[in-house]
Parts: sequence; C-alpha cells; structure tokens
Amino acid sequence: MSPAGSLARFLGDARAVVRSDERLILLFLLLLSVAALAVFLYYTDLILDGLPDVLPTASPRP
Repeated sequence: MSPAGSLARFLGDARAVVRSDERLILLFLLLLSVAALAVFLYYTDLILDGLPDVLPTASPRP
C-alpha cells in the first residue's frame, strides 16, 4: 500500500472517531442541560410554594 493511501485511510478513521466523540459530548451536554432544568424547576417550585398567598383564602370578619 502506498504511503498516501495509508495516510488517507488513517485520516478517515480519525474523522470517524472524532465524530463519535462529538456525539458523546453532545449527548452529555444534552443530559446535563436536562438535569439542570429539572433542578431549576424543582427549586423554583419549592420557593414558590413557600411564599405566602397573595389573597387570603378566608374573608376577614368585621
């Protein structure tokens, strides 16, 4: 096999590896963003539930 052919084959294999690594990185970032969104929504709900009601549920008596 010629040196140019083996170099082209090596570069083709290297590109395939980089693509799969990029897919794994994108998948990791996607899962990380979903987890961050879940934590954000959980704590937002927790904070909003802890706030007092704006309108009282019982009417005041004179």
